[in-house]
Amino acid sequence: MATRATATGSPPQIDDGGPGTGGHAAASSSRRGPARTPAGLVGRPAEPSGEDGRARFHDLDALRGFAMLLGILLHAGVFLVPVDFWPVHEAYAYDTAPEANVYAWFLSAIHGFRMPLFFLVSGFFSAMLWQSRGLDRLARHRLERVGLPLVAGMFTVVPAIAWVEPGGSSLLAWPLAWLEGLEHLWFLWYLLLLVGALVAAARLGLAFRHPAWWLLVPLALAPQYVMHEQAFGPDTADRLVPAGRVLAYYAVFFAFGVFFRQRNLAVRRWWTVFLAPALLLLLPAGVMLLYDAAFPYAGEDWVRGVAAVVQVAFAWLMCFGAMGLFRWIASEERFWVRYLSDASYWLYLTHLPLVIGAQRLVVDWPVSVHLKFALINVAVVAVLLLAYQAGVRYTAIGTMLNGPRAPRAAPRGRPLAPRAPVGQESAPQESAP
Repeated sequence: MATRATATGSPPQIDDGGPGTGGHAAASSSRRGPARTPAGLVGRPAEPSGEDGRARFHDLDALRGFAMLLGILLHAGVFLVPVDFWPVHEAYAYDTAPEANVYAWFLSAIHGFRMPLFFLVSGFFSAMLWQSRGLDRLARHRLERVGLPLVAGMFTVVPAIAWVEPGGSSLLAWPLAWLEGLEHLWFLWYLLLLVGALVAAARLGLAFRHPAWWLLVPLALAPQYVMHEQAFGPDTADRLVPAGRVLAYYAVFFAFGVFFRQRNLAVRRWWTVFLAPALLLLLPAGVMLLYDAAFPYAGEDWVRGVAAVVQVAFAWLMCFGAMGLFRWIASEERFWVRYLSDASYWLYLTHLPLVIGAQRLVVDWPVSVHLKFALINVAVVAVLLLAYQAGVRYTAIGTMLNGPRAPRAAPRGRPLAPRAPVGQESAPQESAP
């Protein structure tokens, strides 16, 4: 089935959280000092802001969790749009004109930037772990937090998807279903490949600090132009043999994230305003160029080129706009945000069999498609959150995904000493990639 659609010296302590991330805590910056930044960007502090040498990027950690949760929304809505690869379809998908199908617009917007954003943030945190712990620790950490969940998912989640699909494979074939495709777990495989490439490049002396790395922004046009699928955004490929065009596309965003960290950059809050032109101008323009058969120049080569420019511009503006937005709204630590960020890895890895099963259950219900969409999302997330709290967070599974987590201790009277500021816990924790 087709797929559905992460310095040497004495290191600071790191709480390493989320797939594709290197941690909540900031490593010490480059010894070259603050980098010059183009308009709209600002260098992060030269040293971690905490008194014990620790600082947390709560905004990027929350953004990583948000990208994961958007994936659940995307998959929950695919049965409402006319795509051939999905095993379940609501009549609404084919009875509604494309321009009037709100889910087609919604899913196009998500698909156009979600995974580029994930790989950009992944590159940033991978570089941070490289700076603080070195290349050997980076490689080992990614194998533990990405490789092990991938292998576990290949023999549990992927067979579960094969079982729940209509007309799925036989019982004996389920354990090897991953040979036909990794399903939504493909991103873990691509992330491992990119981290391996980063380790190899770093060992060869590549530092990712030269201003020429800004050319990665327009370079994303090359792989986007040769995409095969007529979709707003990149192709999705879930085979073990990577699709070169897809791997190259995400490599651009991953490498830019590494450069972003190596140059000690951050996005200003006012970049949030660019979400509006991306969603209100670039998205409609791209959809028209790709899908509108009435467009008088549809199918011509130059239209394909313009569509690639629009899609790449949309991805970058949405990435920077989302980073600015979360810098604005999520810079401070909140327990529930960190909890959802931790849980989002588990939610995303395990959601797809439940989503497809729920879609098969409700597809013939005589109720509004909007109610069906809402029920699928609420039910799947609720079930998986309960499972996360009861049997994942404080177990070996949670340690594999996010590192060890200790239950919050109830206060026992008045503390004898002042509490440490938020984000300055006494012991480091390492969690997911």
